[in-house]
Amino acid sequence: MMEALKLNQPDKAIKIGQDSNNDSNSFEMHFLFAKAYNQKKDYKNAELFIEKAKVLSNENWQKAWISVESIQTYYGLGKISEAKNVYEEAKAIPGTKNSDNELKYWGILFGFDELYKDWKTVESKNIIFHFQNTISEENIKSIVSSRQDAFDKINSFFKSELPKKIDYFVWDLPSNFNPHLNKNLGFTNPEFCISHNRTNQSAGHEIAHSITHWRNPNSLKLRFINEGIAVYFDQNKNDKMTSAKEINLSNPVSIQKMWQDGKEIDESLLYPISGAFVGFLIKYDKDKFLQLSENQTYENAKIIYGDQLDDLISNFTKELNSKNK
Repeated sequence: MMEALKLNQPDKAIKIGQDSNNDSNSFEMHFLFAKAYNQKKDYKNAELFIEKAKVLSNENWQKAWISVESIQTYYGLGKISEAKNVYEEAKAIPGTKNSDNELKYWGILFGFDELYKDWKTVESKNIIFHFQNTISEENIKSIVSSRQDAFDKINSFFKSELPKKIDYFVWDLPSNFNPHLNKNLGFTNPEFCISHNRTNQSAGHEIAHSITHWRNPNSLKLRFINEGIAVYFDQNKNDKMTSAKEINLSNPVSIQKMWQDGKEIDESLLYPISGAFVGFLIKYDKDKFLQLSENQTYENAKIIYGDQLDDLISNFTKELNSKNK
C-alpha cells in the first residue's frame, strides 16, 4: 500500500489493502487506509480508520504518525478545533524526525503553529485574513477590500457553496519562496479553503481555486483549464488575449497538446494562454463552460461542445496568431 501512496495512487493502495489478508488488529493497516483516504480527500472514510488506528497505537512513533493524519482528517471535516487540539497534543509526543517535520508542516499550513502568535487576523464576510505583523495597516485594508470584492465577483459567476470561510494567509517575504512551508507562494489547498499568498499577488487567482473547487468537490481538474480559470478571474485589468499573444510570439503553442499534456509546461507560458482560452470559451457559452469546469478533460469538452470544439480551438488559435492592433 505504501508504495502506491508514495506514487499518489490512493485508489490502488486501497485496492491492495482490500485484496490482502491483513490483520484487522494491525495498526499499520488502519493507518495506511486512513492515509489513502486522506490522499483521496475522502475525510469521512479516513476518520473511520483514524479512530481504529488511535486505539491500536501503542508506540510513540505510531501515535505521532496517526496524529499527523488526524489533523488533516479533522480539518477536512470542518472540525477545526479538534484538529488544533490534536496538533497541540502531538507536539508533546516524541515521534520520528519525519513525523515531526510533517507535523510542523501541517501546523504552519493550517495556522496552528506558534509562529502566527503575533500575526494580525481580520475577518470579512467570506474570508479570514492572517497578516504577518510587518504588513502595514494601509496594505491590510487594501488587501481585505480587494480580496472580498474578488470573492463576490468570482462567486457571482460560479455560485459555489463553500463549507467555511477561506483562511487567507498573507506573508511579507523578500522572495516568492517560503522557507517555512518549503514551497513558492502563492498556492491554495482548495479542499481546506486555505490560501498562502504574497502581499503583491493578484486579488482573485487563489480565491478562484477555492470557489471553483467547491462548485463540485468531486470535479475532475486539468492544469490547463484549472489555472486558466484562476488567471481569467484574477481581477487584474490586463487584456488576457493581448498577454497571450505576446507570449505566443516566441512560443507558438498547440491548444490541444497544452490541454491534454499541460503538467510540465512552464507557468509563464501556460498561464496567459490558458487564461485567454478560458475567457474565449466563457464568451462563447457560459453554461457550457460551467459544465466543463466540473470535468475539465479534453474528452469531456468534446461531449459538451460537440463538433464545435475543433472550430473553437481553430478560431482561438487564429486570434492568438493575429497581430495586435
